[in-house]
Amino acid sequence: MPSPWDWLRYLETEPAARKFLTNSYDALKIEQPERLSFQQSGRFSYTWRQARAFYEAAFQCELLVRPTLLFYGCTHLLKGYLITRDPYYPRTSRMLQHGVTTRKMKKNPYHLLADEIRPQKEGFFPHLAKIIGDFPMQDRYSVSQLFSYVPELREECKMALGDSVWQPVICQDQSWLAFPPVIQGTLGFSIETFLDYLNRLAPSGIRFFPAEGSSAAVHKRVRISIANGSLLDQHPLFAEGESELYFWSGEEPFPLPKWAVHYMLLYMLSMLSRYETESWGELVLSHTLSEVYLVNRFLDIHQRVFPGYIRRLLDCV
Repeated sequence: MPSPWDWLRYLETEPAARKFLTNSYDALKIEQPERLSFQQSGRFSYTWRQARAFYEAAFQCELLVRPTLLFYGCTHLLKGYLITRDPYYPRTSRMLQHGVTTRKMKKNPYHLLADEIRPQKEGFFPHLAKIIGDFPMQDRYSVSQLFSYVPELREECKMALGDSVWQPVICQDQSWLAFPPVIQGTLGFSIETFLDYLNRLAPSGIRFFPAEGSSAAVHKRVRISIANGSLLDQHPLFAEGESELYFWSGEEPFPLPKWAVHYMLLYMLSMLSRYETESWGELVLSHTLSEVYLVNRFLDIHQRVFPGYIRRLLDCV
């Protein structure tokens, strides 16, 4: 399978960048798309090039500095996407702020999973949330909560946190879904209530219908209809992993979108790496803390899946 970077490198050339932005702004019915794409094409192309440079450097460095490189790489990928949706970004200097923050004073001894991240009212993160699509947001998130939102960490969270409410789902030809025989949580609903629940939370372009074929091995089976330009993981209860589709079988609060979870976790880890060197060094060099296993696994997963995730978002532009 081709790497998403193979396609993203195409946007590093200014003619390609200008053409892509013109088409994006025209589709959004923004006035003077050619003029705006000309103004943003240089920044747009260099944003993708710098993102790739950060990820390539992260592949070759050790854990002590890896989160910082990946945070800036992730931020540049998200900025590239943001420019396709907002030709006037950044409108003010406040938009250049991170838009999230952490506790300034770290407790001693430091416990990563108990630390917190708080979204802010201004800055890059809340602006991007409005552009991609508003979603209910808490005033703070624990690191353990954010790790639990990463479906690819399902097994690791079972070991480190004691549980995971992500359930693998079989998706056949984008036409039907088969859910595992789990009776806890929302998967214990009757099929009628379950379908109503899925459709109530579904974005426009995605609908669920009853299907035949339930068995002892499959608890629920439903048909799906996905309109062009829609992705199943735009639904708050679904997430795409590296090779599997996952369903959130827990109750509210629902998991944040993938981009928000990865951005906040990388912000937290990069801040530790840059400014809390003693706590960070003790964490990553310790052979007694399970947190370092979660951190390593998350960083590996991010490097593999996030560029492809951004590539899929661009397909919907």
